[in-house]
Amino acid sequence: MKPKKKVSPKRNEIIRRMGNAIREGNAMLDRYAVRLKEGTRCGVCSREGRTMVRLAYNDGQEAYLGKTCARYVLDYANSDAIS
Repeated sequence: MKPKKKVSPKRNEIIRRMGNAIREGNAMLDRYAVRLKEGTRCGVCSREGRTMVRLAYNDGQEAYLGKTCARYVLDYANSDAIS
């Protein structure tokens, strides 16, 4: 899926870090954990809805990525990209 806008380097780094953690089995994605206001849109594709991604690590820590669709993290985690 091609994003409508160019993904910023900072957001891209977070997506890669989260994707690598999922790929290595160190974390699980819980994309429906945090519900944002209805007017919130994804910063990449401008879709409305639940755009907060929560990643729960096996050691109990959590990481958040706001205003980004979970599919970008999952696409990276499921791709054959070498980190």
